[in-house]
Amino acid sequence: MSSDFLPEHTRLVMAHPDDEVLWASSILGRVEQTVLCFGDVASQPGWSEGRRRSVAEYPVANVVRLDMPESEVFDRAAWPNPVETEYGLAVQVNSPAQPGVNEPLYRQTYGRLVDKLRPLLDGCSTVVTHSPWGEYGHEEHVQVFRAVSDLQAQMGFTLWVPGYVSDKSYALMLRHLSRLDRSLPPQPTDPALGEQIKALYMRNGCWTWFDDYVWPETEFFYRWMGPDEKPVRPRAGSVIHINMLWINWRPRLLPSLLKRIRRGSIRLLGQ
Repeated sequence: MSSDFLPEHTRLVMAHPDDEVLWASSILGRVEQTVLCFGDVASQPGWSEGRRRSVAEYPVANVVRLDMPESEVFDRAAWPNPVETEYGLAVQVNSPAQPGVNEPLYRQTYGRLVDKLRPLLDGCSTVVTHSPWGEYGHEEHVQVFRAVSDLQAQMGFTLWVPGYVSDKSYALMLRHLSRLDRSLPPQPTDPALGEQIKALYMRNGCWTWFDDYVWPETEFFYRWMGPDEKPVRPRAGSVIHINMLWINWRPRLLPSLLKRIRRGSIRLLGQ
């Protein structure tokens, strides 16, 4: 492990319980503190209670729960080319058939995250958090990154992000390559710890990833360049180290497109 990557007073900040072991198992047992931002899910009360039980039984010390409610906007952005905002990504609500989706809460949560994280990150030398593309493409992951990176600009800590990306988030990742300074040598993951924590979450009914997920042997982290550093475009022929997650994603039809298709069908059928 590189000595300048995890100095004293390093925090790991992740959105949801299970993100910490999926995207950072190589460092989970080594950081000074792990912060989990979200807890309750209005449409999934079983997850809410399961997360509380899981963190109470957690095998790694010094985990802090902010217990903020999820806004449930997952997959509500215009992937694969979402619109970036100061609070995360622009999201849309399809219909009342999705009672948990709360777009106003998503916008409001950004400021609350900044306020809650500021005292926890005070005095930190290094913070590891989500990537600006949200690993496989999660709107709340992007929001947590936005809050932490804005605090980096104010507080001056070094910020690192994991190099996981999926077929869904790949285009968004490409937008940010010029702000990724370099990757560390491959960091060996901890599959044993991963399986232990996965079993804990599954036992409590709140594991949200694929049941048959297999941890890669290594994972990569990139230093996110500070606001005063000049972005540098990758050279032609340079190698970008990533952990590719193939989730077989298909674009979701936006409500406006669905309406146009429906109206067109009605005209064609003469109804």
